[in-house]
Amino acid sequence: MSHAGFTHENPKNKTIEWYTPTWIFKSLNLVFDLDPCHPVLDILSWIPAHKVYTKEDDGLSKTWTGNVWLNPPYGLHTKAWLEKLNNHGQGISLVFARTDCKWFQDICVKAGGILFLRGRIKFVDLYGKTGKSGAGIGSMLVAWGAENTKKLHSLRSLGFFVNTKEQG
Repeated sequence: MSHAGFTHENPKNKTIEWYTPTWIFKSLNLVFDLDPCHPVLDILSWIPAHKVYTKEDDGLSKTWTGNVWLNPPYGLHTKAWLEKLNNHGQGISLVFARTDCKWFQDICVKAGGILFLRGRIKFVDLYGKTGKSGAGIGSMLVAWGAENTKKLHSLRSLGFFVNTKEQG
């Protein structure tokens, strides 16, 4: 697999790798079984996952087990990662709130629930430094599995929650 796609869509950034800030994990208060898109350098010790794959491991080609945390490569490869999580059926993903994209319409609507986060996330770069400004677009947490959906519902003070299973 090409490592292209490990990006957050801003070509002006010095690094193309951006990771989840600590407040997301503190809010979720979950320990995940797997993070298949973990940083190569384990500087982000706050990502609560028992097992990790880095881009060198090619987590997309590996078998996923248990509850998965997924902050996938954004861009052309987002759909493939979300399809894998949808097929796996248990996990939470952090992605841009791109409701206009085919991957949102085809995949995210199959999840148990979506929490559209208020404001713009300041992601963390490969060196552990928080970005100075928020992302160029809003973000959402997407949950597969009943417990993960309940967790996002309990965090609706962080944004707008939609239970997709009630939508039809």
